Amino acid sequence: MGIKNTTTTLVQSWGSIQGRLVRVEVLVLFSAFIWILLELFGSRRRRYNHGFFRFFVWAVYTLFSVLAPYTIGLLQDGPFRDQTFIVWGAILLLIQVSADSLLVYSIHDIEHRKRVLVQHVLQIILVLWLILNCKGQNRSYAATIWIIWIQSIILAYRNAGTLSNASKKGGLLKQSKVVADYMMIEHEQIAQDDVTPNTETMQGYRYIFYGEEEVASLLPTAPEYGVVLEEVTEKCITIDSMWQWIESQSDCTVEVVETLKDVALSFTLFKLLKRRLCGYRIGEAGLTKTLHFVLHGLISEEDNYDRAFGVVEMELAFLYDFLYTRHYHRSNLEQRIHKTDVPHWVTIVLLTIVLLLSCIHTGYDSRWDVVDNLRERTRIWKSLIIKVKRESGRSWQRALGQYSLLLNFDYHPWNLIPLLSLGLVDATREGQKDGEKIRLRKSVMQRVLSGFKGSNGQLQDGQSALDRNQLGSHLSWACTLPTHIHKILVWHIGTTIAMDDHQVPLTGDDDVRVAKTLSDYCAYLVAFVPDMLPSHGYDTQRIFDAVVMEARGSLTGCDTVSSRCEKLMMMVLPNNNSCNILELGARLGRELRGVVPEARRWKVLADFWADFILFLAPSSNVDIHTEMLAAGGEFMTHLWALLTHAGILERPSNAGGVGGNHGNPAHDSPV
Repeated sequence: MGIKNTTTTLVQSWGSIQGRLVRVEVLVLFSAFIWILLELFGSRRRRYNHGFFRFFVWAVYTLFSVLAPYTIGLLQDGPFRDQTFIVWGAILLLIQVSADSLLVYSIHDIEHRKRVLVQHVLQIILVLWLILNCKGQNRSYAATIWIIWIQSIILAYRNAGTLSNASKKGGLLKQSKVVADYMMIEHEQIAQDDVTPNTETMQGYRYIFYGEEEVASLLPTAPEYGVVLEEVTEKCITIDSMWQWIESQSDCTVEVVETLKDVALSFTLFKLLKRRLCGYRIGEAGLTKTLHFVLHGLISEEDNYDRAFGVVEMELAFLYDFLYTRHYHRSNLEQRIHKTDVPHWVTIVLLTIVLLLSCIHTGYDSRWDVVDNLRERTRIWKSLIIKVKRESGRSWQRALGQYSLLLNFDYHPWNLIPLLSLGLVDATREGQKDGEKIRLRKSVMQRVLSGFKGSNGQLQDGQSALDRNQLGSHLSWACTLPTHIHKILVWHIGTTIAMDDHQVPLTGDDDVRVAKTLSDYCAYLVAFVPDMLPSHGYDTQRIFDAVVMEARGSLTGCDTVSSRCEKLMMMVLPNNNSCNILELGARLGRELRGVVPEARRWKVLADFWADFILFLAPSSNVDIHTEMLAAGGEFMTHLWALLTHAGILERPSNAGGVGGNHGNPAHDSPV
């Protein structure tokens, strides 16, 4: 009876006016706290790929979209008519429509923008009802309430415009259409004007920097009903003219000029990349000047590979921002605890939060500020340039996921959280345990990009790396496997076996580091991001699961990677036509171990993986790249974007004597 009476008392107390007031106060403060978390962590999710962090951001985003409307409903349903509580409701409305760093969680949410707009309109109407039924005559409170409410309407309108611009049914298609049509004829105009392309000055590269929005508002004209070149020339600023203007600023140092040029170039490339989200043709693909732009422009003669990677990083940061972000009268219901007026201090805290967060600028603001100043051709403050340079290395995670099949094939996940969350958290598959992420080193970037430049922009599937190291006749069989996924896993297993030598300093030699890093990264893509690879993602998953089971069946009783490698080395292999992936990997590892001196072994592996990862990068599956932008980013996405700007959209059908799949993510023809 005691428990029952206590429960009854608590329920009655919870339903009383004072109890409801406590609930409102807690929810108001908690909503503000959730908003702070969203602003702090929303923009950081592109730098962190940890599963728990991604789940945390999703949970915060979900709570944010529920708590504020629920609390406003409590205020509307209760006896809270004093101006203090109306201020709370207005601030909650402002919070609801002013999330800048995480406007949508998933790219698919963009197409549901009308639902978001309807929710905001309903909240605006509810708060208006509260305002009209307000009790209180404090003019300062009344003015504050109306200002916040009107500001909420403006922000809701801005949200709608932002989502519409990012939607494939809205501004994304319209503006990208102008760029796509213009790029189909841009090179013809350059040829007519007899302009020789120059990657050092961007002369002959009249890519649109700004102004396509104005052209997009014009109706097409006959007979082609496409973009009229004269309209683009008249209304748009191109990157070559922008670079000329930047270089004409005599009060800027060389460092400032180079930074401004890179920001402008990244913004221009971002507009070119948006076409791939819409499925438009890439008009400059296959042109010599397009390939030269990457080989002799981004990848300069001074071998500044880090600069090329930085430009692509900033370009993808612009794309992420575009897709996922947006650029006192006392109460009649007094509540005092130890002589402290709680509603009074709740109001002060909320107003302080609004003031502080209105002054906070997330990392992307400086990039967009520079672009705005360039568009208006106004002075660029040195402090802004310093901020851009300071943030340039923090745009993305710059870390590579790692996976070792021979280390983790026996991993058995508990999957308790996916079970308890009713599937909200994806279950981990057998053997799917990733290793610690490692920082992307300059030696890896240099090996990949220098190989691309050395081949004059020709994608190589790895066979050429063997030929360059005089091993083509010995190891060419490992480049003619049924699919690219076979090839990744066989070479990953072979690399692991070849490097299982305790006398080799795996952390001290660049060739060893490059080979191991890229091998484990490609295996990581197979295990965790299969849609970035040539085969259909589900087919890749099935192959991975099968190889995990093969390893468990063949390597039972071996507890270390070394013992597993040694058992594979001694394995009696059947005829090649009937070998599975594990056995093929064992054969490759055995033959690689026979390559002496060892420095030659490490070089051929580093060359192979540097060539092969670039060969795998072209893809028409744009969605997976845009989705991974919000999950820390992937090195493969940077390579994909770089190849796009080189005009390379597909893998060659015949590279080094083997077949490709022409970049179709749904199929993987024999290699």
